[in-house]
Amino acid sequence: MGCVLAVVFSVAGCRKQEDPPNAGAVRVLVSYATFRPGCLTLTVTDVDEPSRTETADIRMEPSARSDVRTVAILGREGWSRNLRLTATAHERSCNGPVVARHEVTTQVPTVGTAAVELDLRALDLDDDGYVSSEGTFPGSDCNDDDPAIHPGATELCDGVDNNCVNGEADAPGGATYYRDADGDGFGDPTALPNLSCTPPAGYVLEAGDCNDQDPDIHPRQAELVCDGKDDDCDGFTDNDPFDVGTQCQTEQNCAGFKQCASTALTACVSSETPREWFQDEDGDGEAGTSLGLWCASPSQGAVEDNTDCDDSSRFVSNAATEVCDRLDNDCDGQVDEDQTGCDTEAWTTTNATPASITWDTVAAYAGNKGWLAGRDGRVAHVDGETITLVADCPGEWNASWVTSAGRVFLGSGAGTFTTRLPTDTGPCVDVAGPVSISINGMVGFEDGNRVALYAVDSQGRILRWNYEEGAPEQAAPEQLVELGGNLRSIDGTSPLTLFAAGAEEQGGTSHPVVWRGPTEDGGAWQKESLGNVGVPGFLRAIRVLSPSHVYAGGDGGLFLERAGTTWSVKPAVTLPSGNAADIRGLVAFSSKALYAVSSGTNHIHFFGGTAWSHATNPSPSSQMNALSGTGPADVWAAGQSGALVRWRP
Repeated sequence: MGCVLAVVFSVAGCRKQEDPPNAGAVRVLVSYATFRPGCLTLTVTDVDEPSRTETADIRMEPSARSDVRTVAILGREGWSRNLRLTATAHERSCNGPVVARHEVTTQVPTVGTAAVELDLRALDLDDDGYVSSEGTFPGSDCNDDDPAIHPGATELCDGVDNNCVNGEADAPGGATYYRDADGDGFGDPTALPNLSCTPPAGYVLEAGDCNDQDPDIHPRQAELVCDGKDDDCDGFTDNDPFDVGTQCQTEQNCAGFKQCASTALTACVSSETPREWFQDEDGDGEAGTSLGLWCASPSQGAVEDNTDCDDSSRFVSNAATEVCDRLDNDCDGQVDEDQTGCDTEAWTTTNATPASITWDTVAAYAGNKGWLAGRDGRVAHVDGETITLVADCPGEWNASWVTSAGRVFLGSGAGTFTTRLPTDTGPCVDVAGPVSISINGMVGFEDGNRVALYAVDSQGRILRWNYEEGAPEQAAPEQLVELGGNLRSIDGTSPLTLFAAGAEEQGGTSHPVVWRGPTEDGGAWQKESLGNVGVPGFLRAIRVLSPSHVYAGGDGGLFLERAGTTWSVKPAVTLPSGNAADIRGLVAFSSKALYAVSSGTNHIHFFGGTAWSHATNPSPSSQMNALSGTGPADVWAAGQSGALVRWRP
């Protein structure tokens, strides 16, 4: 062995080359069958020194599907005799996939010729030039039984992968389908799509499913539950309709962000600390009614400073000056301090003549002036200590109200109205109401030269008379609504804060009733819930300090307070004997300054916030039927024997 070989290829059909001296040769027979190789190669490698290798193409007969090619290998200088021979067949061209390979080892003889056979096997049964994709060395033909199916063929939407690439995806009319594992109609965009003319089982046309394991999660739906998941796959968690993370305001006007409060609800959560706010409810310019805790103003005019210790009274605030009126006007915790003689200030009595006069209604206005009216057509104007009777004013006058200029409006037991100024000298002029039913109470509101007068009658009607001073013709009184029952009194601080009181019959018994008027134009009257008041009968007087401070009194000494929106029973008015007295009239200037007159006693009663006491000194000599006043230091009472009793310290 010691000799050195040179390797030279000799392929059958080529010119025979001269053998190197003193060297043998290897004759290689390369056979193939059942396919047409696009390229045949033979690689010779020196087993003892693998870096020595040479490859050569083997020429073939293009029309032959089976053939044997002969290659001669001669010795070459520097090579060993131990060789590895590798025959390789490629599909279509030398750049095509390897579809067959056979490898053997042999030894070049020192003399003579050794024969080696290399057999290459591949299948191209349909003879389309593409080898079957099955086997150890697969080709690119995905269907070796059909010569029309192979790479490069025209793809059709016929249920067949004609060109062996991506199914039918590249066929005209084909589409991309996405796996839909949870069956909700939307595919997984992260999974490998399927390109096909028809939807494969478990695939859909539309992707976008952000959780293909949950059928309740998919695009084009609202967020289902507030759970930290993106139910509609829009890239946002718990948005519409929950809108988690969006800016919001709490019920206390605090800026915050929405958070899940349950699977169905969100809550606005804020880091701000609410503060107490106050509003001016009694109209004195100072705020004292708490609106609760808020981060920002809860209503127009609300402030953070409490400057009114009694927001039920326009006569009390931190900015007011103390006067003699039984109130702590300046909010210093003392009543009538430094008001010398205030506690002994007497009530004065002025009697009209004749003594048979009975006053059933009184209406005071500025400057110690007022009007009195009652039975048997008695009407009088009061100017200081002078009481001037109206000569001709027939009627049983039950109700009155007076403007700031002294124009009085009267309502009669026959359902008629009349009105006059102190300067009028002629007889009263009757104005017919909508019905001939007793008018029992009235209140009015001035707006320039116009007055809106509201009245109630014994059949539960609310009446309105729009009167314009100086107009050549006046509108007639009209009925607004019929509530039923028997209404005795009406009051309010504006047309939108009206309350009416009386009684309604239930099972043959009269029971107290209060109605609240509309709080906006076009609204309806609403019956108030009084709860169990404990006694039957009528409420005969109602007084409104503000919508949150309303007082009503009636039969059996019943005295009610509306604080906020809730009615409660307060201490009853009683006679000296301890028995309950029927309240006939009521005026209110504060939750701590109310006056009442009642049956069975000549006293005028005073309520200071906790209990009733006798206010008059001395007591009237006759029974009082009605009350009025322009303020807590100007209180009027009128009744039998033509008596007018006043407290004006």
